Amino acid sequence: MKKYFRYFNLLLSFFLLSQALGQLKYWSPEEYMKMKNVTAVRPSPDGKKVLYTVREAMMTAERSDYVNRIYVANIDGSDTIQLSRGDKNSANPKWSPDGQWVAFTSDRDGKNNLYVLPLHGGESEKVTDVKTSVGEFEWSPDGKSIAFIMGDSSTADEEKNKKEKNDWYFQDEDIKQNRLYVLSVNDKDNTGKRVQTLLTREDRNVNDFSWSPDSKLIAYDFGKTPLVGDNVNFGDIAIVNVSSRESKLIANTGAAEGNPKFSFDGNWIAFECTEDPVVWGGRSHIKIVSVQGGTPSMLAETPDLQPTLLGWSSDDKHVYVAEASKTLTAIYSLGTDSKQISAWSKASADVITLPYLNSTGNYFGFVLQNASTAGQGFVSSAISFLPQKITNINADIAQKPIPKTEVVKWKSADGKEIEGLLTYPLNYIQGKKYPLILNIHGGPAGVFSQSFVASNQSVYPIAAFAEAGYFVLRCNPRGSSGYGADFRLANQRDWGGEDFKDLMAGVDHVIAMGGVDANKLGVCGWSYGGFMSSWVVGHTDRFKVASIGAPVVDLTSQDLTDDIPGFLTSYMRKDPWNDYDVYDAHSPLHFVGNVKTPVLLQHGDADIRVPFSQGIMFYNALKRRNVPVRMLVLPRQPHGPTEPKMIREAMQSNLDWFQKYFGPTI
Repeated sequence: MKKYFRYFNLLLSFFLLSQALGQLKYWSPEEYMKMKNVTAVRPSPDGKKVLYTVREAMMTAERSDYVNRIYVANIDGSDTIQLSRGDKNSANPKWSPDGQWVAFTSDRDGKNNLYVLPLHGGESEKVTDVKTSVGEFEWSPDGKSIAFIMGDSSTADEEKNKKEKNDWYFQDEDIKQNRLYVLSVNDKDNTGKRVQTLLTREDRNVNDFSWSPDSKLIAYDFGKTPLVGDNVNFGDIAIVNVSSRESKLIANTGAAEGNPKFSFDGNWIAFECTEDPVVWGGRSHIKIVSVQGGTPSMLAETPDLQPTLLGWSSDDKHVYVAEASKTLTAIYSLGTDSKQISAWSKASADVITLPYLNSTGNYFGFVLQNASTAGQGFVSSAISFLPQKITNINADIAQKPIPKTEVVKWKSADGKEIEGLLTYPLNYIQGKKYPLILNIHGGPAGVFSQSFVASNQSVYPIAAFAEAGYFVLRCNPRGSSGYGADFRLANQRDWGGEDFKDLMAGVDHVIAMGGVDANKLGVCGWSYGGFMSSWVVGHTDRFKVASIGAPVVDLTSQDLTDDIPGFLTSYMRKDPWNDYDVYDAHSPLHFVGNVKTPVLLQHGDADIRVPFSQGIMFYNALKRRNVPVRMLVLPRQPHGPTEPKMIREAMQSNLDWFQKYFGPTI
């Protein structure tokens, strides 16, 4: 017995020592990246079967990417069959109208092409051979065609000039647009290739589209160019005749109109519409308009005034939309009488992601998750919310301890109620004091939801922080989605003002709850969260350590160099040259002289949303001032890392940085 206890104590000591040194047993970044994710759930037209995709990271000596694989099962999740194999990505599967074929995209031949696969046996067949990439696609209702979006390819002269290093160009000229094509499933040309026709000959950048029930028309929305700002601010909707290729506008105002959906009787088109003029983070509605044109009708307002249109009910009496609802998500049914609204998913206490309405409007597919349960694929009849689980990935997670997370609320300086999510240390002991990390979301119109705390979709590993012995507070300050349009727009011309007070009030509230060591506070955030983290360390010395990702630190240079022109102008309500004082007053770089907190910076060197130079400016300023600072540069990464190895390294760097300054917590 004594030998047993000595052995047990030795193991316990080793476990405690390994945790103190940062070697986590359950939720290390390495373990995070082993998790799989359901990335699509697609019920068949007759509601008897379901397609779904599962994504996993491929990290070998020569690879760092993700692979999706396609599965099919009965609608109750039984008799699962894997349809795609190998180490190449296969994604976005969609049923043919008769349910006998599956179309999907894959980059197995180097380009993202379109493939079709017979459901009841046989090999997949590549039906496009593109030079660029196939984007969104849809089967025609008669099953004879597939429409798809594809970007313009380089001309022969452009390829020649590139090879000869003679490839100069003028900015914003000779734009490559995303155009709409239609492919015949059965007709082939004299070379054996399927006949492919360009439908949008106009100089338009197509984003989304929808077939008419008779397969004769396609409604599509478009922007001026592929630039984000040109699509957000200038979206219009047109209808193209598939035979004649003639287009006509049906929604063309100062608002941004998009995501059109044909009704099942073919007489109406529903679409999303912003306010006019467009305001970033502003109000939007669902409207319906006759296929013949005319004045659109606005449907009932949703609580957050930011609905995403999912599709029509099978009887055409309603449309379904999804939007953030505080720390959850909701799907609503909007009556086409412009009066009725009901919460279709009102019974859900879980976060709904990737909602998809099948082609007949009678079944939904989606992913459900909550703070302690990893996401799984579900289906439900559209008549009522009765989720049926169809996947069982990451079964081993059920054997791991999950840190406790709860919704907390507090009053800010002006009395406004603010909400957030508080995750406890994994082995929390009442009466003991622990460090606290304040995690700030991006956007600024982002929102922290009650999603799984060990999700590998973020560079901030919440469960790993909890296992290391930290509280993590994720706040939804004013400016966040999910709490109504007025709340979401309450930080206009005030970045770093009342929203900063919301965050500090949240920290004070959690400290008052007990359990937090007020001398061990940390802060982290990416994008707008990076802006706010930079702002925090320039306005208070309360925080012992900070990790700042892709931060906006100088508003003027950000506004003039990012890929979303008009974004900051919308929030600040003026261009910088008309209001330099406000831009400077809300730029963290102008307060860098106050910073004493050690900072870890992280930034992708291919980031054009928040240009890499923003991070470099803050890094150089801190380095010149001898503030402890490191900068993790992520090669090839855009606004947030997309390669698994880069995500893992960012997670590990964050964990190491906080452990360096917080020390052992066990």
